[in-house]
Amino acid sequence: MIPVNEITNLCLAIDDWLRPDNSELKLAIDRTVEEGFFSFEDIKHQIQVLKKTLNEESIREWADRNRSSDSDGGQKRILFLHAGNLPLVGVQDVIAATLCNVSYGGKISRKDPYLLPTLLTVLRKHGFLKNSVWSTEIDDFKNFRAEAMVFSGSGSNAEVVRNKVLHMNALKAGAPELIRSAHFSIAFIDETSSSTMQQLTEAVFRYGGMGCRSVKIVISPVQLNNIRCEFTDYIESFWLKNPQYKKPPASLFHRFACNKAVGIEQSWLDDFLIEETEKRPEHDFVLHWVEGGLKKLHEITARFSGGLQSVYLCTPETEAERLSAEIELLKNAQSPPVCWQPDGIDTIAWILSLSNLD
Repeated sequence: MIPVNEITNLCLAIDDWLRPDNSELKLAIDRTVEEGFFSFEDIKHQIQVLKKTLNEESIREWADRNRSSDSDGGQKRILFLHAGNLPLVGVQDVIAATLCNVSYGGKISRKDPYLLPTLLTVLRKHGFLKNSVWSTEIDDFKNFRAEAMVFSGSGSNAEVVRNKVLHMNALKAGAPELIRSAHFSIAFIDETSSSTMQQLTEAVFRYGGMGCRSVKIVISPVQLNNIRCEFTDYIESFWLKNPQYKKPPASLFHRFACNKAVGIEQSWLDDFLIEETEKRPEHDFVLHWVEGGLKKLHEITARFSGGLQSVYLCTPETEAERLSAEIELLKNAQSPPVCWQPDGIDTIAWILSLSNLD
């Protein structure tokens, strides 16, 4: 772990990166939008979240939480295969790698090739990640011989990636792997105030619902038919300011037609489908609305624990103990703290645990 006094310097580097006159970051944003990777609105949202959450207090708190497990096991060489489903989704891993003073290898996603490197460049300029390399090309990591790997994606993709990096000696045989497979979250909506509905709309529709923190299942005592018109008004208002960037395949309308034929309650939004079903979330642009209370929440959470990231509650007073998932407030769904735990695992704690395997 970097020395305590270096955290202040790290935060100065982050401020340098996020300053309004950072021409490199502005150029990266422009290229990202122009080349069709993400919308400006979604990038702007992510940048605003990072400006709020990447502060010295929160970063220091995250580091201090793991100081007890810090060790002097030497600098670990770790390969990070960053996801590209959201803009700047790899920032947390980069901060964790910097705090843990690892020898960082970053495979930058071709779906988000410009944004994250602007942070890496600034960190290096400020004296961090000295032994780091990054590239959008996996072949550039031939003979990297990483001692561990962090990968975000599906289980099937993980096997393909593992074979690839082992074959090219980018990862040592038998090296520890942190494979993240969560791909959706659940919201329990026990009241329908204006603030709650706005928060739910953001949680479902930000980034087109593509993140693991995005809500794919709503569990509520309220039937979909009784909230449909009101919810649609909130969605349309959100889309006026944040147009949905990625469009669904034609098969989404076919799904709507099939639901209609068999009498499933639903709401067709052209670019999104809300349906009152208890199916496992396996398709993009679909929100599953489930009528029920806390008993139903426990049932659904247990049934879909594999792939589930978080359960969001409207208020901390909601009685939802003993759920087999991370519990968070709905308002933080698309504005997570820097220390949030993908798949329930603290990234810093996992990196530091590698020293115990020597």
